[in-house]
Amino acid sequence: MIYHDLRSPLANIVSSLDVITYMVPEPERETVQSILKIAENSTDRIQRLVSSLLDVSRLESGQPVADQTVVDTLALTRDALQDVEPSIKGRRQTLVQDLPNELPHIWVDEDMALRVLINLIENSSNYSPGDVDIEVGALAEDGWVHFWVKDQGSGIPPSEQDHIFDKFMRLRGHGKVGGLGIGLAFCRLAVQGHGGRIWVESETGKGSTFHFTFPVATDEQIESSTEE
Repeated sequence: MIYHDLRSPLANIVSSLDVITYMVPEPERETVQSILKIAENSTDRIQRLVSSLLDVSRLESGQPVADQTVVDTLALTRDALQDVEPSIKGRRQTLVQDLPNELPHIWVDEDMALRVLINLIENSSNYSPGDVDIEVGALAEDGWVHFWVKDQGSGIPPSEQDHIFDKFMRLRGHGKVGGLGIGLAFCRLAVQGHGGRIWVESETGKGSTFHFTFPVATDEQIESSTEE
């Protein structure tokens, strides 16, 4: 109900922001665009949250991931990095890529996979101080692409690591980090819905590394996608 009630006004906001950009006189456009960009990024975050809430509901009810397709892994990762770059820079952090020149394509719901990666990067950024690196990497492993996001935050106590992916879970004693505690729950359900694994490695005071896997697209899937 929340998703369907919010979808229409959100779409109106997005289209209105696009129109406003071209209504501003050229000499003033650069200044106004920087402000509009903040609004656009915030709207994108709302859309991702609403979509994740809907996906959590669907996946918890046992519905399968229905819209899987062949996706360029490197392009997907770079799209995620581009989306989070403004907020990362705003926290005086640096994105570090550990990506090979080539990666196999994956068989995923593209929008869902993108949101998993964005959620994990934003989560790592939120729990890290300024002036540190956030590392994003990936490699191919036996029919899967293994992704990771490594931060330099305060780490996750062992007692909380088993519950970090629970719905509405919030880490205690980690400053004023906002949110519903739905992002990591969505990530777990989305990854597992694709048959993959998700886990965290962390040591108190030494940061955390979130890992997850997505399936590599088979030759048959790639061939079928090309024919379409």
